[in-house]
Amino acid sequence: MCSSSISRCPIYLHLTPNRSPSSSFPIFPSSLKPFSLNPVSKTPRIVLIRPHLHQSKSAPENCSFTPQKVISRPLGEQLVILIFGSFVFFCSCLKGRAAMARPVQESSWAEEKAQVGETDEVRLYLKLLEKDPGNIESLKMIVNAMMKRGRTKEAVQYVERLIEVQPGEVEWRLLQALCYEMMGQLSKAKRLFKQVLKQKPLSLRALHGLAMVMHKNHEGPAVFEMLNGALEVARREKRVNEERNIKILIAQMHAVNGELEEALEMFQNLVQENPKDFRPYLCQGIVYSLLGKKKEAEDFFETYHNLVPQEFPGRGFLEDVMLAAKTQPKERLEKEFAD
Repeated sequence: MCSSSISRCPIYLHLTPNRSPSSSFPIFPSSLKPFSLNPVSKTPRIVLIRPHLHQSKSAPENCSFTPQKVISRPLGEQLVILIFGSFVFFCSCLKGRAAMARPVQESSWAEEKAQVGETDEVRLYLKLLEKDPGNIESLKMIVNAMMKRGRTKEAVQYVERLIEVQPGEVEWRLLQALCYEMMGQLSKAKRLFKQVLKQKPLSLRALHGLAMVMHKNHEGPAVFEMLNGALEVARREKRVNEERNIKILIAQMHAVNGELEEALEMFQNLVQENPKDFRPYLCQGIVYSLLGKKKEAEDFFETYHNLVPQEFPGRGFLEDVMLAAKTQPKERLEKEFAD
């Protein structure tokens, strides 16, 4: 489980301008509905939180290292999580995941008590399933609890039961693909993401999931061929919101691949296209922080602060991401590259 740093707990924000919120997406303990945001009109869209199973460590201060090293080789997976782990795209799990990713404030006694309560809750829902195997709310809550505790292999069994109960619900299929990616079964995850894209070719969550699986498979240029193909579809169909989100996704994948100059150029173009969208400013601030260019980073962070809506549900988590980018030590970042 994640404890004291966001660096091991990525979340991805789908931020779709001028769109109403989508249907609920798993897995959020209370409302079971995703966060969302419209960067211009401040209307929520989607936030999906992606669990990561490695334990995190606290992040000391000071972050500086040579830009050449950053750009010359692909980013280590954990560093990718730090840079953009909370930004722009996909993935689903828990409202509680954001809390897990923030520095832990509770005592160990309080944590233990919460875990006991959670276990009791799981037992309750398991008993309900014995009486009603197709109870959707019980299945959701069990998946939620298991994902929150890093029990992905067990959780996916209940995700697949949700698919049996609601075979037409795309959200469960996305979560299924994510689970297999987290379990390291990349071929299966890739096939599942592609199945979603056959039904919804411009699903940003599926595009991001497929891109990350392909990246882990070392498929190189094929990642960008796939994303550029989706971008052309969005342009041809005049899907302006999807087009912008895919552009941001492509920029992020350049950063994931260690191509920070290309990523920065794309983010700068995105700012010119829509100066009111806070996302490219935050992304640039994080990249410049990692490059050790603190003055440039602070300028972009300040602009981000001026634009991000106060009521945005994920704002606190984004602040944690920004803080980690500022304070992550050089030694730890270099270790990520060596992994």
